[in-house]
Amino acid sequence: MRTVTGAAILLLVLEMGCSHAARESDGEIIAGLDSLNTRLVEAYRTRDPRAYGALYTDTAVFEWPAFNTVRGRAGMEAMARTNWPSLDDMRLEVAVASRRVAQNHATEVGAFRQSWRDSAGVRMTEFGRYVTILARDGDGTWRIDRFFGFADSTRPAR
Repeated sequence: MRTVTGAAILLLVLEMGCSHAARESDGEIIAGLDSLNTRLVEAYRTRDPRAYGALYTDTAVFEWPAFNTVRGRAGMEAMARTNWPSLDDMRLEVAVASRRVAQNHATEVGAFRQSWRDSAGVRMTEFGRYVTILARDGDGTWRIDRFFGFADSTRPAR
């Protein structure tokens, strides 16, 4: 009986040690989320609908008052493919205000500025606020699971 109990305790201790060693620190999680935002900005800069769609989970939901709700990676890609061609020299800046993080999900709140040149070459800028719910995919990659954004008339101080 003692060998079974001793072996069970040993296995439990080993499992706890392994699961603890595999956990990421908050700093590593935040670095992963920052990397996701960098890929988002790059997808806008290059106007790459495929790269944009890849940032989302298969079950993602995109909500913006000026658009119909968009769902899933394919929907995100189609939305970008439809809307981005007319937005020349598109740029996106993201300013994270706060995050709540866990090992496999996070919530991010912030502001953004999107600018582009219209068909007449005039630089247009839209300011907005957003909330995203982020989830870790099966391969460990952070993806956007839910996005809610809205235009904001607040301009940054000069």
